[in-house]
Amino acid sequence: MSYRARLSGIGTGDQALFIRRDMFNQIGGFSAIPLMEDVEICRRLKALCPPRVLPSPVETSVRRWRQRGIVNTVLQMWWLRLAFFLGVSPARLARQYYPE
Repeated sequence: MSYRARLSGIGTGDQALFIRRDMFNQIGGFSAIPLMEDVEICRRLKALCPPRVLPSPVETSVRRWRQRGIVNTVLQMWWLRLAFFLGVSPARLARQYYPE
């Protein structure tokens, strides 16, 4: 994931985003959207400065990866990000990501 973040300049929440308060305030904070808020804020931050990827690993929950499987989870994340970049609304993506 860190290679993808380095190449794209887009991090996601499970990678831990560290943002200086002044920059966070300058871009208006997180958007009030139900999904992709991490990707969306990274897009806006890239306009201010290139992101840095720290060498230290971050531990996050593996619950979703175990429930859905690694391959299915990766494919779903790729699909959701592609759809978001193509203009699909975060509300519609959230309904796919959080099925009832």
